[in-house]
Amino acid sequence: MMIIENPQVYQTLVTAGARMALENSGIQRQTGNLINSIEVEVIQEDEDNTAYRLSFNDYGLYLDEGVDGASPEGRGKTAGGAQGLQFRFSGRFKMIGDPSGRLDWGARVNIYKLGIKPRPWIYNAITNIVDSMTIAIENDLAPEIETLIVEAVKANTGKITFEI
Repeated sequence: MMIIENPQVYQTLVTAGARMALENSGIQRQTGNLINSIEVEVIQEDEDNTAYRLSFNDYGLYLDEGVDGASPEGRGKTAGGAQGLQFRFSGRFKMIGDPSGRLDWGARVNIYKLGIKPRPWIYNAITNIVDSMTIAIENDLAPEIETLIVEAVKANTGKITFEI
């Protein structure tokens, strides 16, 4: 007899763990778009392996890694996150406005010139996913394993005796 767990059962749990990592990162929430974009989905499921994909809005990666600014004093801030990627404003393009209207002109100028300081959260999200999944699977498997052992013993002997 084999124990088979359903990976979709854990999707909500691990998505919540990833969102908690973002909440604990110190990144201020304006609209909630980034936290609401975080999803963990099953992309591969077979007898031996299950693979999950963590996805979120692109700017979550920029917040994780940081972005070098266009001015010299805004350089050297990137590659602070889980991926070790470097992003920068090239300075070749004119800074565009904020279509949502949430950032005033001064804030946009500072971000463009000085960049964005890295606020790593993705590594913690992955750690939360692994930890919460491990605990959940262990908790779910223990009763099933116990039942299988009892059934196997009963099937093989019919009765259990102990000798001292």
